[in-house]
Amino acid sequence: MIPNLTEDEKFEQVTSVLSKRFSTHGFHRVRTPAFERYDLYSKVTSSVNRKEMVKIVDPAGDVLVLRPDVTIPITQELSRSETKLTSERRFYYIQEVFRRSSDPTEKIERTQSGIEYFCESSPEVDAETIVLALQTMKDLKFQDIKVEIGHTAFFQEMIAKLPLTELQLDQLKALIQAKNSVEIAPFLKNVDADPDMKYAIMQIPHLYGKPEDVLRRAKEISTAFRMEETLSYVGEVCRRLSAQGFEEQIVIDFGLINRMDYYSGILFQGYVGHFGKPVLMGGRYDRLGYEFGADLPAIGFACEIESLLKASDNQKLLKG
Repeated sequence: MIPNLTEDEKFEQVTSVLSKRFSTHGFHRVRTPAFERYDLYSKVTSSVNRKEMVKIVDPAGDVLVLRPDVTIPITQELSRSETKLTSERRFYYIQEVFRRSSDPTEKIERTQSGIEYFCESSPEVDAETIVLALQTMKDLKFQDIKVEIGHTAFFQEMIAKLPLTELQLDQLKALIQAKNSVEIAPFLKNVDADPDMKYAIMQIPHLYGKPEDVLRRAKEISTAFRMEETLSYVGEVCRRLSAQGFEEQIVIDFGLINRMDYYSGILFQGYVGHFGKPVLMGGRYDRLGYEFGADLPAIGFACEIESLLKASDNQKLLKG
């Protein structure tokens, strides 16, 4: 980014770069309403945490929410015209989302930008989407770019037969996300499950690193054919990324569990140097359309403009 710009000018520069990259790849800009009916999010089983929503009551007594998510309303809107995807559709957006945070220093309003690519699932398409994410971060002049890649099926297949309550499942997810392997063993001690399965679950936090190494170790603890299919799929995505020159930028993390439950396949997060949080998050959500009576497989990713600006400022400071 050009030095000595005001914050507003930096903001406009970033959104301009994103718009150019997305439109160059055939994505068309769309907007969703700022206010949505609360039912849209409360009745969708894979949705935003309701405690994070900013609710208001309109004069008619209906409960509305300020837009907490963009993927859900875009999917609902497409479902009104297509009950089954007949050809690929590409959309992008740049608009505000509103969520309450447990951190009082976090703003409720943030500007989010992202893409929604409605298409059939394949390693080719998923790799293409991750390449777009990598190119977007390169366009913004970030250094030390990394993309962590996971897959929802790997964890889901392991825990599918475990007799866990919803609270226990949330606790286990939190331990895995934190890579807290020390506490996973005591947690599983009283769970009625096969010892081999418990051992496999305890290995998840360690399944992080270079694709070839992680896939080999993951295959050693694979206990179901579905998991082997998942490993093969992720391996093919990684091979395609390597073939396009991104071998050094990709790592596998099978402990990656996204907070948005509507993801149902490949997951990925983008990181840049000297910034401790992801600047970009995405994945495949083939089943979300079913919530609206439509078959609309898709993959997408999103980033918050404010995080991109902070990450950029951090890198400039460290350069001196």
